[in-house]
Amino acid sequence: MTHAAEPAVYDVVVIGAGPVGENVADRARAAGLSAAVVESELIGGECSYWACMPSKALLRGTEALTEARAVSGAAQAVTGEQDVAATLERRNTFTSHWDDSGQAAWVLGAGITLVRGTGRLDGEKTVVVTDADGTETRLTARHAVAVCTGSDAAVPPIEGLREIE
Repeated sequence: MTHAAEPAVYDVVVIGAGPVGENVADRARAAGLSAAVVESELIGGECSYWACMPSKALLRGTEALTEARAVSGAAQAVTGEQDVAATLERRNTFTSHWDDSGQAAWVLGAGITLVRGTGRLDGEKTVVVTDADGTETRLTARHAVAVCTGSDAAVPPIEGLREIE
């Protein structure tokens, strides 16, 4: 593990580049502040790549077929089954094949510094980022560190629910 000699200083440091983290950094820039956003995975967060968007992309084809089959005149035109491979490829297109370069370009174009790696708090207004090869970078915030790392769903305490895959 290597350590950066001098910390990089920003007005605002944001941990997490999901929707909330992107907005916090963007609002800071709009107010004339410097901002850095730290992300260990894909910019845009879980919704864009693993949850909301791909789920909706998978469901839409089935929904469209079901709706067409319920309409007299259209139902007769719908033959065969849904093409699973094409449905999965459509999902992959919606997630940009898990490539966040378009969102990274937006972040950089907005004047936000992107730091790839896992961020952790390390004192008042200080974040240490560890990248994939173990190199650590220290970021210091003049005003604030915003922790925007997302959340997990609240699972109700129903017997057997957590065991369902």
